[in-house]
Amino acid sequence: MISPDATGLYHPKSEQDIIDLITYASSNHYEVRVRGAAQSVSGAVYTDGYNNTPGNYINMELDQMRLVSFDVPNMQVTVGAGINLGFDPYDPSGTSNEDNTNNLYYQLNQMGWSIPNVTNAIHQTVAGFISTGSAAGSMQHSFDECIVSITLIDGTGTQQVFNKSSNPDDPFYAAGLSLGLFGVITSVTLQCVASFNIIGQELVTKIADCAFDFLGPGSSTVPSFQNYLSDTEFSRTLWWPMSTLQRVVAWQAKTMTSSDYNNNTGIPPNFTPQPYNPIFHKILGTRRPSEIAASSVFTMIANWPNWLQDILGHSAPENTADEQAAILFFEKIAPYLVPLMADMYFPINTALKPAQQFWDYWLDSLAMDGWEYSNNLFNLSYAELWFPIDQTQTVVNTLNTYFTEKGYSATGFYAFEILAGKQSQFWLSPGYMQNSMRFNIMFWNNGAQVSPEDFYNQFWALFKEKNINFRPNWGKYLPLPTSTTGPSYMQGQFPKWNDFMTLRKQYDPDNIFVNTYWKNQLGI
Repeated sequence: MISPDATGLYHPKSEQDIIDLITYASSNHYEVRVRGAAQSVSGAVYTDGYNNTPGNYINMELDQMRLVSFDVPNMQVTVGAGINLGFDPYDPSGTSNEDNTNNLYYQLNQMGWSIPNVTNAIHQTVAGFISTGSAAGSMQHSFDECIVSITLIDGTGTQQVFNKSSNPDDPFYAAGLSLGLFGVITSVTLQCVASFNIIGQELVTKIADCAFDFLGPGSSTVPSFQNYLSDTEFSRTLWWPMSTLQRVVAWQAKTMTSSDYNNNTGIPPNFTPQPYNPIFHKILGTRRPSEIAASSVFTMIANWPNWLQDILGHSAPENTADEQAAILFFEKIAPYLVPLMADMYFPINTALKPAQQFWDYWLDSLAMDGWEYSNNLFNLSYAELWFPIDQTQTVVNTLNTYFTEKGYSATGFYAFEILAGKQSQFWLSPGYMQNSMRFNIMFWNNGAQVSPEDFYNQFWALFKEKNINFRPNWGKYLPLPTSTTGPSYMQGQFPKWNDFMTLRKQYDPDNIFVNTYWKNQLGI
């Protein structure tokens, strides 16, 4: 049996290595988990007690299983489960690289192929991506629909192959989003399509000036937000709901057709891309300074007035009258610092500052968050809730009212992301059999006065109180297991929950893939 590296991670090179590890784990009552890009909360990724020291657990990274095989007649690709969609700057093995040789999307593009559903961040491994139900912002394309076959080694050390079926009760639709609880995925086969180019824009407006009716039902000339999400091929909306800001950043794109090509874009095969320019603009050739500036100011706002007390060298009760007056003054002006920051990076578009226009290859500007993820200065946590698309206006208006009532305790100091999601046949997909509006709550960790769980809990409780049903993105923060939106609530949101759990027990009879986190979250 192979040995772990200095960090405690095992790096199997073959299915036999994985079988040996699982057989050993089963015989010795060890836990087993697999690390992808580790974007999910740590409890969802690792075994109990994993801290780079030996213990009764096995944590794997599949960086040695990144082979790519092309089936040209069927335009299908079979990939090792550890291959990254794009570059992962925090790959602990150091084998993910910027020159694209361990990058699925680049290799597909070299073949003239593509995947029609590309997320804004593409550092994830293929197995990690599908195991948590990740998806891009589109109601017209689905990564799930590209999955043709999944091979894994189950908890008994047996290879299981799940092939796509027309039968919605086929176990394939359980294995397609299994949370790492069925076994260790070793390979995935994907149905590809021809490469394509995209064209789009990013428009920054006040809420009242959106190209869609953000809070209302729409009209004959302005679509409702629900219709905008449904009809726009690729979209991402950032909502800054603070009372002093009230701003929307609407990024959208579509596949280029013949009428979209002109002298500026060039025509295939002489296409001249104008890529999307990320929010952190280059200064002297690097985006680092602008990101440091933004991170520092957001941290100061979130940590107010603690950092001032540190400067003063004493606690709040010891403040002098002048110091207390200064604190009260800054508390009054603090809400206006966020708009100043937004103006630096997301200024309202005008004739002098027009909306950003871009056109690019499919694998580049669709992944508009490549830089933001690559630097951990922006220490954000995420909780993403999926709602039936016909609840869009209800959800947004409920939140708008709540933000107005609660102020910064509800809005925090960063934006909220809203995406579309196409329905899925995977049993535990948050989009199971429903098109969805996805609400991603981004919480600023640096200097925060509350924990992410406490911040998110207000939203889980709010929607439960308002009888607005939601499903979670499994890779992000989940409702507290002891709350009214814990396992019992989740079970009611997924019609195939019991069928999934029956299969989970069949493929992992000794529960070697079940750590405490998943035991609590799923009520196992």
